[in-house]
Amino acid sequence: MLLSELLGVQVVSSTGDDLGRVHDVLLVQDGPVNARGQAGLRLHALAVGKRSFGAQLGYAQDMVKGPRLLRVLFHRSPELVPWSAIVRRDEKRIVVDAARRGELSEPTRPGS
Repeated sequence: MLLSELLGVQVVSSTGDDLGRVHDVLLVQDGPVNARGQAGLRLHALAVGKRSFGAQLGYAQDMVKGPRLLRVLFHRSPELVPWSAIVRRDEKRIVVDAARRGELSEPTRPGS
């Protein structure tokens, strides 16, 4: 799967609530070790929200600190939806289990 297949896709809950669009993803580096000795990446969660312009500028991720007026207008943290809560996905829409959408846990480390 490519990141471009997820970015901008509409996300709804299984009860029909519009959660917004995918703005970013949370990856965890705990997959199988490759030939260079690095662990592979695993998709842990989707960063979902209704406002995309501020997120694209970096305000939602706290990457941009100013100007203050724009920060006030655009800063809204996206909702992190665990990848394990996804029940259906196609190119136009992702459906999330409404009962599990807030269950984001800390990524587990191998051997923990």
